[in-house]
Amino acid sequence: HPTHPAQHSRIPQTHSNHAEEADTLAMSSGNFLDRADTIVYAVVGVCFLFGALCALVYTFWDFGVSLMVIPSHPITEGPGMAAEAIIQFISGLLLVLIIVEVLGTVTHYLKSHETSLRPFLFIGIVSAIRSVLSVGARLSVSAAGDFNHSMIELGVSAAVVVALGITLKILGNLTDAHI
Repeated sequence: HPTHPAQHSRIPQTHSNHAEEADTLAMSSGNFLDRADTIVYAVVGVCFLFGALCALVYTFWDFGVSLMVIPSHPITEGPGMAAEAIIQFISGLLLVLIIVEVLGTVTHYLKSHETSLRPFLFIGIVSAIRSVLSVGARLSVSAAGDFNHSMIELGVSAAVVVALGITLKILGNLTDAHI
């Protein structure tokens, strides 16, 4: 049974030293992992930027090649080929837009270390619209047997656009109400 005041103060002080060492280790580990997280996000962001630039260049190159090939085909095939080239061009641009939106999300995270739901909803909407364009292009050249499957795919894509649009609107209203 200790009665000396110095003996009482030693126990909490020793416990306090261990807690400070653990806190220092936790802080150092947290700082290291935070920096590593930032480096990984930066590398991923650079890769998305490179991917977006490559996709953009390829989209323009493919569109140009598609337009140059049209004159070598019979005149009856020309309008269909031009329409398909335009649809593919728009689809490629939408893919670039999706990649850039993901890049924007990475950039936002690097600046604020916060994520947001809105960019992902926007990406979902653009992806569904891209799917609608793809089905439209496929319908213009496909057989009648694929029609039912294509209509179901169009319906699902349209429902996704509407659902994500409503979610985006609700999210906007919730954000506006909290400000």
